[in-house]
Amino acid sequence: MRTNPRQTAAHGAMLTIGETASLCAVSVRMLRHWESVGLLRPERDGNGYRLYDERDIARIRRIQLYRDLGLNSEQIGAVLGQPTKETLALLRTHRDRIEQRIAELQETLHGIDALSGHARHDTASTQSTDKENDMYDPTTDEAHERWGDSAQWMEYAEYRTRTDDAQQQADLDAMQAVERELAQAMRRGVEPGSDEANELALRHRESLTWYHVTPSMHVCLATMYTADPRFRAHYDAIEPGLADWLRAIIEAQAATEGVDVEHARWE
Repeated sequence: MRTNPRQTAAHGAMLTIGETASLCAVSVRMLRHWESVGLLRPERDGNGYRLYDERDIARIRRIQLYRDLGLNSEQIGAVLGQPTKETLALLRTHRDRIEQRIAELQETLHGIDALSGHARHDTASTQSTDKENDMYDPTTDEAHERWGDSAQWMEYAEYRTRTDDAQQQADLDAMQAVERELAQAMRRGVEPGSDEANELALRHRESLTWYHVTPSMHVCLATMYTADPRFRAHYDAIEPGLADWLRAIIEAQAATEGVDVEHARWE
C-alpha cells in the first residue's frame, strides 16, 4: 500500500496534484492535460484524487525536458516508450526541422533589417550597384529629409527590399524605353490629349514602379519635372523641350480621369 500522500515523493510517498505541480514547477492544468493525452497515469485514492509517486515525478521531468526541446505530445509519448536508437533518430529529424526554421527566421530577420534600413535611409543598406538610378534621385538625402515620413517613401523602401538589383535595373531599363518613346512621339508632333499621347502618359505613370502613383500624383510629379532644374535637365537632355511636353500630356491624360489639374493633390 502507498503511504501518506502528505509526505514528499522524495521519500517514496505520494503527492497530491497540487504538491506535484509545485514540486515540478508546472501547472495543475498541464498535469491534467498530460494525463488526458496519455503521458501520465497517476493513481487515485479512495475519493478519486490523483496521487503521484517517485516514478511519476521522474516521468514528469522527462516530459518537461522533451517539451522544452520542442517535441509535441505524440512525439514525447513515443520517446518515453522507445529505445535510445529510435529516440536519437527522432531527435535528428526534429533538429533538421529546427535548423530549417532557423534559416527561415534568419532570412526573415534579414528582410526586416533591409526594409528598416531602406526606410531609415541607412547608407549601408541603400547603396546600389545601379548608379544610373541616381539620375531620378540625385540627392537621396534631400529626398529622405523631405519625404521620409510619407507613405510613398515606405513604399519605396518596400520596393527596394522585395526586388534585387537585377529587377531594379530591369525596371529602370523599361522606364528609359518609355522615355525614348516619349521623345520620338514629341518629335513626330503627337499632340497632348490625343489617344497616343494619353496612352504614353499612362505608360509613363506605370513605369514609376517605386510606389503607387495616382493620376493626381502624376500631375504633381509633372509639375516637379518642369520646376526642378535637375529633372528638367534630365528630360531635356533626352530631347529638348521634353519636360514641358511630358507635363502637358500628363495633365491632359489626368484630366480624362477627372483630375482638377490646377488643384492636383499629392494623395
